Amino acid sequence: MSRLGPAPRRMTRITHEVLDQVLCPRNSLDFGPAAETRLPAKQQPPTPSTFLMKRPKPTTPVLAKGRAVVGIDVGKRKHAATALTPQGEIIAQLAAFGNTRQGIDLLESAALRPAGGPGKVLVAMEATGHYWMCLYYELQRRGYHCVVLNPLQTNAHSRSQIRKNRNDRIDSEGIARLVLAGEARATRVPNEKTAELRLWVRHRQRLLHAAGSMERFAHTLVDRVFPEYAELLSKPFLPSAQKLIRQFGLAPAQLVSQEAEVRQLLRTASRNRITPATVNRLLEAAKQSIGSRQAENVAQRQLVLVFDYLAILRQQIATIEEELETRVEEIGSPLGSLGITANLVAAIHAESDPIQDFRSADQYVAYAGLDPSSHRSGDTINRHGRISKRGSPTLRRALYLAAYVVARKHACFRRFYKKHRRQGKGHTNALVIVARHLARVVWRLLTDRREFTKRPPKPIPPSNNSKKPAKSTTTPKPVRVTA
Repeated sequence: MSRLGPAPRRMTRITHEVLDQVLCPRNSLDFGPAAETRLPAKQQPPTPSTFLMKRPKPTTPVLAKGRAVVGIDVGKRKHAATALTPQGEIIAQLAAFGNTRQGIDLLESAALRPAGGPGKVLVAMEATGHYWMCLYYELQRRGYHCVVLNPLQTNAHSRSQIRKNRNDRIDSEGIARLVLAGEARATRVPNEKTAELRLWVRHRQRLLHAAGSMERFAHTLVDRVFPEYAELLSKPFLPSAQKLIRQFGLAPAQLVSQEAEVRQLLRTASRNRITPATVNRLLEAAKQSIGSRQAENVAQRQLVLVFDYLAILRQQIATIEEELETRVEEIGSPLGSLGITANLVAAIHAESDPIQDFRSADQYVAYAGLDPSSHRSGDTINRHGRISKRGSPTLRRALYLAAYVVARKHACFRRFYKKHRRQGKGHTNALVIVARHLARVVWRLLTDRREFTKRPPKPIPPSNNSKKPAKSTTTPKPVRVTA
């Protein structure tokens, strides 16, 4: 016996109950039901309810419940499937079937029907990109119960095998055996409204990335033709500057040769906001420019095309933002009380709904990928690293941008930000911590369907009908009787 007490009789097997600790408070001493069933009674960890809030139960695994399981390894053009009995015996295997109606008919006749048919078969597939969607919804229309698994789970199960043999058929069998072992967790599949909102939000983000990429490309063209131009104007692609490039180009020699016309255009296009001194510095820099002069005409034409493309992108982004505002009004979200824009509210709802999927704020923080990674080994190694980034990057980005807003608008978040800044953390790290705190607040607001207030409401004590109502301490007023 060591100084730390008696050693456990055998080592605890690492299961999904242990892995679920990632979604639970880091300072909790509750090791879940898997550890409780393997430790003796004297070695049970102290009950956390005496000093912590009650930890929610781990997420329930996908259970076969006596049904046959068909695992499907999803590909772009072809899939592979393996059907297993509840005891793990192979019923049928398909090395490949097409992602067409004929291929799904082949899957049903060769694997699903021999395994029991609709209602008696559990179909599990890997969430490979978007290629699983057509197969998933087609099998649902045919009456089959389908679940989608995160590739992290299936890859971890494949790496646990000793032999380095891997192909689509082996992967499909591994998916089926993962479900039979009770260690699989189903991925969230959004409903129709959430899927539509998610498509709008992600397409807006995609257009913003495209616009930023084209703006950076336009800067490279300017640096080739007139490198001193960007230092003279705070915003080199304002409407007045675009009009100058469209009409006279950006070649320094052309600007110097048409000096009077350049002065007149910049004065009228900017409505006298560009001062004559700025125009003089621009023309003086053009006279002494070290531009490459190579392919100037092509670079100028490309700049005009980039401006046209950016105008189309901004018009589409504005249209999407109007659609998002309308959908946020229909939702009636309480997140608007935080002071964030409708675009951020829509992004949070698109990645979070339904919020009932998350049993605690810690699960929601982990889904956003804002939980800190940790490394613990023995008695000497116990450190926390960067955030895990295992989750929705769109939700994580929306919470980070929203943290920048609430840290300026609300005193409670601002104090939280300044506290970590005083501890020596940088601006970005402090904002990430605020975003993690904001994720907990967002989970509570969406769960309770209430507006944000400076102070959280007091918890309502549980009602107990068995107890008699307490007697009133106030003495009743005497009744005056008149004859």
